[in-house]
Amino acid sequence: MRRPISFSTISTTFRAAFPGAIALAALLSCDTYTTSVRPTPASVTRVHVLSGADIILPDSLKLGSTIGASGNSVVPIGPVANALSPAAAIAAGVCGGSGGSPQYTEARVIFDPEDAPDTAAFARDVTEDNYFPHSIGFNFTFYGNTYSSVNVYSNGFLGFGSPQEKLDANGGFIPGPTLPNNIIALAWADWSPQLVPDGIRFATRGTAPNRKFILQFTNVPEWRFGGVLTSQVVLSEGTNDITIYTTQMVAKYTFHLITQGIENATGSSALYDTFLNASNVQMPRVKNHFDLQADAVRFTPVSVRDEIAPTFDAPPAALSQNNDPGLATAVVAVAPPSAQDNCSAVTVTGVRSDDPLLPLDAPYHVGVTTITWTAKDADGNTSTATQTVTVIDNEAPVWDDAIASVWTVPATSPSGAVVNFDNVPVKDNVGVTERSCVPASGSVFAIGNTTAICTASDAAGNSASISILVVVMSAHEQIGALIARVEALNLPDGTAEPIINQLLTAYDETADGSAACKKVSDFMTMVQKKNSNIVSGDVTYMLLEGSRILSVMGCPPAPTSVKPTVRGTP
Repeated sequence: MRRPISFSTISTTFRAAFPGAIALAALLSCDTYTTSVRPTPASVTRVHVLSGADIILPDSLKLGSTIGASGNSVVPIGPVANALSPAAAIAAGVCGGSGGSPQYTEARVIFDPEDAPDTAAFARDVTEDNYFPHSIGFNFTFYGNTYSSVNVYSNGFLGFGSPQEKLDANGGFIPGPTLPNNIIALAWADWSPQLVPDGIRFATRGTAPNRKFILQFTNVPEWRFGGVLTSQVVLSEGTNDITIYTTQMVAKYTFHLITQGIENATGSSALYDTFLNASNVQMPRVKNHFDLQADAVRFTPVSVRDEIAPTFDAPPAALSQNNDPGLATAVVAVAPPSAQDNCSAVTVTGVRSDDPLLPLDAPYHVGVTTITWTAKDADGNTSTATQTVTVIDNEAPVWDDAIASVWTVPATSPSGAVVNFDNVPVKDNVGVTERSCVPASGSVFAIGNTTAICTASDAAGNSASISILVVVMSAHEQIGALIARVEALNLPDGTAEPIINQLLTAYDETADGSAACKKVSDFMTMVQKKNSNIVSGDVTYMLLEGSRILSVMGCPPAPTSVKPTVRGTP
């Protein structure tokens, strides 16, 4: 329950056995203390908190037999390198945790405290040598464990987890197994926050994930001897930093030894700064007598998440291999490169550039395939390396075995005949990219014998050639072939004889151009006259052959006035 503060008297009753109570009350009434780390807000809201344990150490047992002089006045000094750095923590095996760090670094920082909190506990809830629990407002990780609340002890320290069984009224040595443990000591000594209004204040500010919990001791008097504490501890969400801002810490009683630092739950690890005494000797802020003014120190957890990526032992070597026989691929033995990590085992996986879904042992195509290897450790840190797999096409194209080595073609003009090799079959394991012939395909081959060389090449530069003898038939040879063809038709004697006689005369007189031309022309006329006794397809064939022979000899075209009559198929 929250309610506005009213200007009321302090409800705490001074003990009868406390001989300095009257003097302390007079001192408090004179407003001799700094009121807050930053200016005090205009109003403060007081809330009830759950009270802690009863007093463990009575006031009558706190005072020693001798009252010493006030402590030395000190000035802030630089930080002490007495903590593991992140790199050193990793090297020491601090790896792989998901929580906070078991190690911290410590450094002096600029004195720039937060505004004073505007919420305080009711005076009756803040008692001598006692504690009260309070919510942090977010999850805060301290020495590897996460907490959502903290126990606030009136003697200048915060404790995490279960309440301590011993509420010491004087600073203690840290680290050490003696209680209290698991603490943040902003000024662990004998203080009396119940003697001042709103001596302990708290607030949670900001928005997730960057909130801050602020706890402030404001003008809290030292038990009995007139010292004073105004100090603020800030817990930061996310970074889990701990910052202690001390505006004023003065202990007047020599035997009130002060501890400022942090300690883990087992008392096995702690961290603290030092102070400079009157003899210019640096001394730890652990169970010592010292004063602080405008001092700020921050404890930062070393990251226990392994943030160092694995490393490959060596760059993966490039692989090169010939294609498998007759194929455009090759099966290549690929092994993942070895990798090391500073903390955990490493998993190495590879992805192919040709198809990320293909397994690494699937055949590799001719050409270059890049494998991207990824080494990953247990914390998700990754490194990559690339490896090339080159499959070399070392197979030349193959010409079809069925290709005749001798091509016989009839001349179509006195110059010869056009010969085309474009449809000559050739194949390659990858693909033919170029083919050429000498003489070129589609050129005119002269009457007679000419050897053509055709070459096919693939993309890898492999090539294969084939030789073809091209025989271009003359008119004389074509007449002789035509005679043999007509004789094979087995035409009736009255039909075959006059046709063949014209061809025989043309064959004999081929050298006499005009005579041969006339006889071939007569042959064509006779075929048209006798067409009723010849199958139409044979009539067409003989007329076409005769016409081509006339062209080869340079003769004028034969007359075609008589149309062939279709006799039907035999």
